[in-house]
Amino acid sequence: MNNLKKIKKLENNFDIIGFSASIADIMLPIKYSPNQKYDYKYLFACLYDFINTSTSWNKYRGFENFPINGKYLNQIHNKLVNNGVYEEINRQLLNIYLKKGKEIKLKYQMIDSSFIRNKVGSIKNNNHLLSDQVKEKNKIIEEENKIIDKENKIIDEINKNKSNRNDQLPHKRKKKKETFIDHNRYNGRKKYFKVSTITDSVGTPLVSTIISSKQSDSISITETINKIPIELNTLKNSKINRYKQYFLADAGYDSKKNKLYLKKIGYTPIIAYNKKNQKNKKIIELNKLKGKELKIYKKRNIVESFFSWIKNYAIINQNYQKTIKSYNGLLLSASSILISKRININFSLKA
Repeated sequence: MNNLKKIKKLENNFDIIGFSASIADIMLPIKYSPNQKYDYKYLFACLYDFINTSTSWNKYRGFENFPINGKYLNQIHNKLVNNGVYEEINRQLLNIYLKKGKEIKLKYQMIDSSFIRNKVGSIKNNNHLLSDQVKEKNKIIEEENKIIDKENKIIDEINKNKSNRNDQLPHKRKKKKETFIDHNRYNGRKKYFKVSTITDSVGTPLVSTIISSKQSDSISITETINKIPIELNTLKNSKINRYKQYFLADAGYDSKKNKLYLKKIGYTPIIAYNKKNQKNKKIIELNKLKGKELKIYKKRNIVESFFSWIKNYAIINQNYQKTIKSYNGLLLSASSILISKRININFSLKA
């Protein structure tokens, strides 16, 4: 089995600040005036420094030789988010990263998701991101709650005539509507959302999407793949045995629909069998990964190293942002930092 190894680290480090500034200058040019203090190089130096801190926008004051008001920096961040600047930086970095050894790096791609705890982020601001199915459920709950309100008013009238509290009727409980940032049965009372990520053979993020904490991983696979910002030539390479691309996922993604979809777009899926609803031991044994597939599947843990790395950033590990858009901008920035580091490394096949 061929494995990837680092063979050379380039002498010159990639200038992520200058690169990001050049894209922002084109997409969202600053209207310069005599009173203008900052250019994009200055602003991106502060933004990338902010990601490395664990402070809030309100308390951030820049760093040595780069003083700035955190509230103003937050305004710039939101402008970059709303104009898709972070997405474009990420896309162009991936194209540079994949110029060398594209087929090698894309040979094994893996997906997984991780819970992000909502610390002080606003919950109401993100409900427009709910799926249509959940929105319909919430409408039904809203109608049911209106009926419960009417019934509770009747109960109140009945209770007025009862002097003994023990004889009084209890109120009916309202049903809770689902929110995008919500608790999950695995995480108790704390509220979360999930980040679903696809990485390449060495753990470089190709795409990250944010999904509701209650959304099944199995459902999110199509949504995540469709948001990959670059052309991977998966279907074209599927006809060449040397360059075909394997897609690795754990049992949470196991379904016939997912496997058919992955084959249709050119991937060779290797997904662990989900034995959750299967009691027949013979069927479980037949569907277990074996031989070559099992060896390849062991590479799936590479995606875990990405989450381990990204969660070193305190502001990524927990959500402090008012909107998912703002959090996604910070997540894309952190991913861009990782991609820029990988641009300086060449990878080759080790026999």
